[in-house]
Amino acid sequence: MEFVLAVPLLLIGVVSAARSLADPIAVEDGRSRFLVAVHEASKAGFWLTLGGFFLLYGLADEPQDYRWFALVPLGMAALRLGTAALLARE
Repeated sequence: MEFVLAVPLLLIGVVSAARSLADPIAVEDGRSRFLVAVHEASKAGFWLTLGGFFLLYGLADEPQDYRWFALVPLGMAALRLGTAALLARE
């Protein structure tokens, strides 16, 4: 079951990263450019780490040892939310 979840999530992450690189957002300000880059990277990173969590959970002999890895996608989501809030203020 973990592999069934991992493969589409990893593919969504790869497509998200490819779209972010193919269609960059034109921003002139350095701070805004940095925030947009972090926002786009955390969007792709969320899907990639979520898929990686399920893949690791399926491959590991002792998956209980890697439960902490579920916090990484949550961190990516929080980073994306924070950068979106900062970009909205500008």
